Amino acid sequence: MAGKPVADITSTDSGGKGSCNTPPLVLGRPSVGGGGVLKVYAGKKLIVKNTDSFRPAPGTTPKGDPCQSPRTLKAQSTVKVGKQSIGKQGDVLNSSTNITIAKASEARVFAR
Repeated sequence: MAGKPVADITSTDSGGKGSCNTPPLVLGRPSVGGGGVLKVYAGKKLIVKNTDSFRPAPGTTPKGDPCQSPRTLKAQSTVKVGKQSIGKQGDVLNSSTNITIAKASEARVFAR
């Protein structure tokens, strides 16, 4: 049985709800400080891994004030790259605003 689709830099998050409401966004390239500089590709697309940090998601509070929601991947896959789990659909980017990886890679690569 196949696992969940692997996430890459073109994957989309779910958007956030609660203290900072954000629209769904493409992950984009992780910052260098996140999970290091180890790069892994699937279908010529850069795969994301545990502790990778992405540009904060802009949004609004329930009152309508501007806010930003940080996005750092908390991957739980059993597939590891340099001792870091690779990201897959459903992994958490921000637990306080419920942002997860909603749509993962188009490359037909799966992980558990």
